[in-house]
Amino acid sequence: MVTVCAGVLAFALGVAGQDDLVFDEVAKRWLHRNHLPAEEALKLELPGVLTRAFARIELGTVCVYVPPASLQDAKTLKDVSTALVAVAEAQTTWKQWRTGTEPDPRAGDPLGDWLRSWTPKTFAALELAGADLVERLAPEPEVIGALADLRDAFERPVVTGSGTAPERVDTPLVLFPRRAEFVELVCLAGWLDPVLRPSAWSDGVATWLEYDADGTHMLTLQYTANANGSWQNGVGVAERNPAALAELVTQVTARRFLRSAVAPSLDPALVAALANALVIDLHGELDTRIDGDVRARSSEARSQFVPGGNPNGGTLPPTSAENRWRGTKGKDHFVGILAQVQKKSGKKASSKAAKLSTFELEGDGGAKGLVTAPFLGAGGTAPEAALLPDYLELVRSYGVAFVHWLREDGADTSAASRAAFGRLVTALAHGADPERLPALFQEVYGQPLSASDAAGLFASPTLEGRFLTWLSKQR
Repeated sequence: MVTVCAGVLAFALGVAGQDDLVFDEVAKRWLHRNHLPAEEALKLELPGVLTRAFARIELGTVCVYVPPASLQDAKTLKDVSTALVAVAEAQTTWKQWRTGTEPDPRAGDPLGDWLRSWTPKTFAALELAGADLVERLAPEPEVIGALADLRDAFERPVVTGSGTAPERVDTPLVLFPRRAEFVELVCLAGWLDPVLRPSAWSDGVATWLEYDADGTHMLTLQYTANANGSWQNGVGVAERNPAALAELVTQVTARRFLRSAVAPSLDPALVAALANALVIDLHGELDTRIDGDVRARSSEARSQFVPGGNPNGGTLPPTSAENRWRGTKGKDHFVGILAQVQKKSGKKASSKAAKLSTFELEGDGGAKGLVTAPFLGAGGTAPEAALLPDYLELVRSYGVAFVHWLREDGADTSAASRAAFGRLVTALAHGADPERLPALFQEVYGQPLSASDAAGLFASPTLEGRFLTWLSKQR
């Protein structure tokens, strides 16, 4: 990200006739509005500020913070309620993946029903700043029981001097129905912690949807209102696609609890693939704008699961997120476009291995180039810079389709596939270091995840080779 200094780089309010404000002034605007003296905020630091000034609710392993005012306005409360249901459902779906079970259509949903029942009148007589919403609202025993079940589902084993013991890790998530307050809190995070300043005090904040402040994840539920990056007014994520808000929150929630409460050292590309596949399983599509070829945000660190990321991270130039890979919004887990590109790209291949493992990339200005599997494990390589955006979309789609195939067809039968997938995701909590990942796949499936080159994918059975063969038949 671009490094900036307070008082040097300013960004516009987006309202004609008003002066620009620097980042520290935007942060202090929030402090003033919330009657929090600057000296006290510095002592509290960001976690203390959230505990004092925001309402919160623990849903499973995720502790969600929301601005109190958002609970007293009908429109923003609807978005908050939708988001909280998505947080709970993401974790419930992960639990079902882990146990190999399907949701029971006859079972009720007391937690979701309670969250959906909220209206501004629910909070009219309550002091909400610093409130624990479960304590303040005192829901029915069925809701309390559902909250406890969700929380208990995310214990993970931690090595102690006498063996292992269960541990539950809280994942902080701050939701902002209005993006103006999101921008203010990102600026405040940089003001409170100089270490965060190089990332938080960036002109890119005007267009971001999310920001991670040393483990405290912030997410706005609004896009920027216009192309010039005005930060005061936003357009709701649900206004373009009513389902997109829940999909976005599900995706972010899944990534967060995978990285914190399930397997902190899990490979980032595998985290993305699991989270994206989970969104599709839960919502039937993936229509979000925070991964793949969305070059206004920071690139991920290098991945061993799908190689090719910039090892030092970095920022890429902005672009549209609409492209050939997203035509179905992932409703088919991206199988259709992958099979189409595989078939077209392999027509001139000289061997079966090359035919199944070759994919053609498209770049700006008519640029084209071929990349060849393996894309999983450490064997693949990234293309030249001109083709990198299309490559990011390829590996995004490829990861989702592979996870889907693994869960549905990775073993001899559908039932055996889901059982094996459950063992895999359970094992991730016990040893998910990138170097350990290939061994986990070998232990669960009796086959290597991948190989060092295309020929090796098919010389003897590998999971990636079997996936590519299966993909070639999905046309």
